[in-house]
Amino acid sequence: MAKKSARVKKAAKAKKTAKSKKVAKAKKTAKGGAGGGVGTAANGFAFANIKKSPDNFTSFSKDETLADSRVHGPPNIRPLRGPRKNPPVMALDEVLGNTAVQQIQTARSITIHTVGDSGGIKEPAGQFAVADALAADLVGKTYANGRAAFFYHLGDVVYYFGQERYYYDQFYDPYRDYEGPIFAIPGNHDGMTSPSLDEKSLDGFWNNFCSDVPRNNPDAQGFARTTMTQPGIYFTLNAPFVKVIGLYSNCSESDAEGVISDNITGPAQLNFLKQQLTEAAKDRDDGKQFALLLAVHHPAYTTSEDHMPSPTMLKQIDAACKAAKIYPDMVLSGHAHLYERYTRFVDANQIPFLVAGCGGFYNLAGIKNPNLVPPTTGKTDTDEEGYKVRLEKYYNRIFGFLRLTISATQITGEFIGVDVPTRKVSSHDKFTVNLRKNGNTVSSP
Repeated sequence: MAKKSARVKKAAKAKKTAKSKKVAKAKKTAKGGAGGGVGTAANGFAFANIKKSPDNFTSFSKDETLADSRVHGPPNIRPLRGPRKNPPVMALDEVLGNTAVQQIQTARSITIHTVGDSGGIKEPAGQFAVADALAADLVGKTYANGRAAFFYHLGDVVYYFGQERYYYDQFYDPYRDYEGPIFAIPGNHDGMTSPSLDEKSLDGFWNNFCSDVPRNNPDAQGFARTTMTQPGIYFTLNAPFVKVIGLYSNCSESDAEGVISDNITGPAQLNFLKQQLTEAAKDRDDGKQFALLLAVHHPAYTTSEDHMPSPTMLKQIDAACKAAKIYPDMVLSGHAHLYERYTRFVDANQIPFLVAGCGGFYNLAGIKNPNLVPPTTGKTDTDEEGYKVRLEKYYNRIFGFLRLTISATQITGEFIGVDVPTRKVSSHDKFTVNLRKNGNTVSSP
């Protein structure tokens, strides 16, 4: 076991002192487990605190906001952690219960929230602003009029090394009022490790998102939300009108591509993808109507100066799709700290590739590089696989999230920006994907 540095020990001591104060606050507002609150669901899950509370990040100590920003570790590709069960597939009713799922089916559509790169290290205000806007977007709504059934996080939940000790500051506290399930795929920072730390790669993510049953994690410090029971770090979530295949693209940082399968990680995840695509194609052939979403932290495309696109990963995904004779109706990613929407033209299909890495991490691309000249939208290029790709929208100075509403025949999407000082929300992008057997089309106002 690696010996901790004096600096890390000092931070741990400060964290322990602050924890006792936070537990007292959390217990005043949280009621976990079973009960009749809006934030509770079937099967032992709990979501939001019953009593809402104001943000308190201004009271965080310097050590808490800096978290492990002084720790260093290489962004090496690491072997995959195998799933709890095979195949790693779960259904929404396991979490929300049959009654809620029936209500979604009766509504004939499902709405979901999604964004990545939320961890509020150094400057938490952005994360809390987005988290509060997500929670507010649920208020007063039912599944019949657009209430989101869940939040799907696109990775980088906790910066910079995914340590479990920072899940309170960067996950449980910001989302304490979000009255719904939160699923996630890991980002590179969730999987990175350092020789100066005791935790193994993805320990924090696994314990909070992949537990065998919903639990009250001590790191939630009394808040109501229970752990999620995803079957693995890569998994499929089946819900009414949508199937989401989530992949883990490992620990590559700014100057390297994401990796879903290579000689270090092995073929297990790629085989999983092939199997899930084959089953999705069979379901479509059997007449089932649903949107197929693919979520992976590293983006296939990005114009970010600080993060690379991942053409090798995309080539592997393309090969799996061609073999199964089905392509995703949408691809969701984070990693680059901005919002981008691309349209990829694959045969008769128009496929949106969305990059939403603006969930709260303080260093948005346009803030980090204020003199950056934005790319030209509406211009069509050709990717390495020979397909046409067009950048439709680009925002690099706006925190926010995506709201997707999915029915049997279409996906409507909206990127909602959040102004941090005022907490006002505004719409910055709207689009529709028309789901058709002879080829999807994408349109926007």
